[in-house]
Amino acid sequence: MSRTLIASILIALNFSISGFSQNVASKQTTATQAPKEEKKSKDFRQALDAFKSNEFYFAAEQFKKAYSKTRSKSERTEILYYLGQCYFKMLNFKNSSNYFQRAISAGYSEPEVRLLLAQSLHNLGEYEDAIKEYENYLRLVPDDQRAKNGIEGCRLAVQYKKNRTRYLVENVKDLNTKENEFGVVYAGRPGSYDEIVFTSDRLGATGKKREGWFGGNFTDIFVAQAERKTAKKQQRLKKGENKSLMSETKWLEPKPESAILNTQYHEGGVTFDKRRKTIYFTRCLKQKSQNLGCGIYVSERLGQDWKEPEVVFLAPDSVSSVGHPALSPDDKYLYFASDMPGGFGGKDIWITTYNRRTRSWDTPKNLGPMVNGAGDELFPFAHDDGYLYFSSTSHPGMGGLDIFRVPVNEEGMPTGKPENMGYPINTNFDDFAIVLESGGAKKGFISSNREGGKGGDDIYAIYLAPLEYKLEVLVTNSKDKKPLPQVSARIDGSDGSSFTVNTDKNGVFIVEPGTLKENVNYQINFEKKKFLSGFINFSTVGIAMEQYEFIPAENHFLYSFKFTKSLDPIEEPIILPNVFFDLAKWDLRPESKEALDMVYDILIKNPNIVIELRSHTDYRDSDANNDLLSQRRAQACVDYLIEKGIDPERLVAVGRGEREPFTVPENYDGYGKGLFKPGTVLTEKYIKTLTPELQEVANQINRRTDFKVISENYVPKAKTSQTPSGSGAAATGADTKEPTAPAKPIGQIHVCDAKDNFGKIAQQYNITLRDLRELNGGLRGVHIFEGLELKVTPGGDYTEYDSKRYRVEQGDNFKTISQKTGVPVKELKQLNPNIKEPDLIPGMIIFVR
Repeated sequence: MSRTLIASILIALNFSISGFSQNVASKQTTATQAPKEEKKSKDFRQALDAFKSNEFYFAAEQFKKAYSKTRSKSERTEILYYLGQCYFKMLNFKNSSNYFQRAISAGYSEPEVRLLLAQSLHNLGEYEDAIKEYENYLRLVPDDQRAKNGIEGCRLAVQYKKNRTRYLVENVKDLNTKENEFGVVYAGRPGSYDEIVFTSDRLGATGKKREGWFGGNFTDIFVAQAERKTAKKQQRLKKGENKSLMSETKWLEPKPESAILNTQYHEGGVTFDKRRKTIYFTRCLKQKSQNLGCGIYVSERLGQDWKEPEVVFLAPDSVSSVGHPALSPDDKYLYFASDMPGGFGGKDIWITTYNRRTRSWDTPKNLGPMVNGAGDELFPFAHDDGYLYFSSTSHPGMGGLDIFRVPVNEEGMPTGKPENMGYPINTNFDDFAIVLESGGAKKGFISSNREGGKGGDDIYAIYLAPLEYKLEVLVTNSKDKKPLPQVSARIDGSDGSSFTVNTDKNGVFIVEPGTLKENVNYQINFEKKKFLSGFINFSTVGIAMEQYEFIPAENHFLYSFKFTKSLDPIEEPIILPNVFFDLAKWDLRPESKEALDMVYDILIKNPNIVIELRSHTDYRDSDANNDLLSQRRAQACVDYLIEKGIDPERLVAVGRGEREPFTVPENYDGYGKGLFKPGTVLTEKYIKTLTPELQEVANQINRRTDFKVISENYVPKAKTSQTPSGSGAAATGADTKEPTAPAKPIGQIHVCDAKDNFGKIAQQYNITLRDLRELNGGLRGVHIFEGLELKVTPGGDYTEYDSKRYRVEQGDNFKTISQKTGVPVKELKQLNPNIKEPDLIPGMIIFVR
């Protein structure tokens, strides 16, 4: 029954409720005039009179009677259309869609029947069928924005249900009956939320007659008090059961407000001033089946009762109706809904300013097309968060009335595009009359006639559920993969938070929900004696709602982080993956620099260590040449780290030649993984027993670079301070140089394994998924595969990396790559001898020089 009181009883009983009221009304007037060639039956005329008076409940009965009696085909067709209209306005969309379809089949040709059918299906949540009917209507009326909004709303509805908001919604059974309850506002002491008033047509209302729209009772204002539950009465949950939003509150039996406010007519749509001493409400008068329109009335508290209400004159004429008052938090502005001239459709939201000099409200101003549209805008609510909340059928929504919010400026006017509050606040049913507690839009009430309620319109509690995070980390020894107990892990947040935890005997630590916060970047720093320090970055920023798990017993959404971190023991050499050199050369290749960047990070994180950087060769060539080559390669690595700012005293270059063939360890995860048994020593004698392909792999493994910690006693040197202004070179008149722009950071490369995903990689490097895609050419058609190389440093220097590489795109082959890069096909194949054309997949990196 929502719009009985939303769009008609509390606004304008003498006007149509639908968003297409003005267009349809004009056509209805034409339709009601009997064609010259055929006079309408008496039963039809009686039904039409009831319809014009918005007595849709009675009109439907009369139209059915007329349909059973008349033999006129055209009259029967028209009756089907009007029956669809009656049920549409009584919100029985199943029946309305049925009658509209029958009318179309019978030959009813006016275009609006298609729009009404589309809106009926939309309100039933049958979005695909609704879109088809909207499109049918647009073929007849191509530029109608209502149908375009309807199509957009149907498509958005699917997305809203898929990507739900954090709000929880629950029927407040203490307040609802099989009748209609809606429109909660907070009453009682300012700042308290244990007393509310709302509108209802339940038994006990003052009016005893039945109104004709739905055949229900007239509405009154009711009051309800909250009773806090004791600890013994707190809800005990069964497994998987949702914790009630009302678990700490019980609402006592609601009572009608004073007889001074409630009459035999409709009352409802309430707002209070900030002291909660003055009440504004809507009253709609009716006499002998005549609707006299609705107005806003005001009264002040007088002891335990109220003064006699007075009309607030806002409409420019006696025909227009006004209702749904809502005061701004400072009482400066009064918002309300009205069909007065100057609007954009059915009912619009208007604003008026209180004039303290004249003690009256100024001429109202329409909120304009940013808020108001061709449909109805109703139930405004001004919150102290800077938003105006309202219900609308004009803007694209899920069906029926949806709740929107829009930011407002100091003059109370909208400053942005309205935002749909999404699912589950909105559904394909009527959702309206939101009210929120002060200090953040976290808790309040809405009204809705959605499925699962006790009556027509019901009151629902809403609650913005918190986002919680659980962190579980396993720390292992990188050599044997065994868990490491008593590792100290300090967790630092970008919000300034910091705390330390230790791993247990199983190498695990867990941070339970309630500690980590939303929208914070975190770094975990690991420390354990005789192991190199390490770190993990992760973030609670930008996690999509569908990735959270709802925990019913706690009424919160949970996202779980789970990491494994390996720490390197300092007694063992640590192999650097991807430190490769061309045959008989010691120039650092780009991928070698990327691996050495990892060493740089380790040295920064472990400021007291000194390392040997050791280079090895395979057995080919003489011992002397191999020793010299390996020494030069080791020195090239050391020189690179010195260039990056590492103190030379922390680095020792050692060329090992071919003297230390590699021993394959347990759980080996490097180049040639799985080709050799653990414990195998890759000696010259062993390698020569292998196939040529495996020989090349084994020799490449032997041509490795590693480092070993040889001291933990290095004392970092104090940084030299900059020359103060007015001294040094500048003071003595010496030449000075212009300040140079800071160098770009060296761009890092992430090499993927099969378990990676783009979101995980973005979190690891504290960047957005959008950054990751932009850094890597959009990644169109790219899927994760082992060995995929990704840039992960926004603003990083990838000049040298990019100069020698090309990332394969969809549809590429060697010929297209040659055309794009200017490198002949033959040369491309020579540069990439292990890559065959069928192996080219989007994202793969190939060398171009």
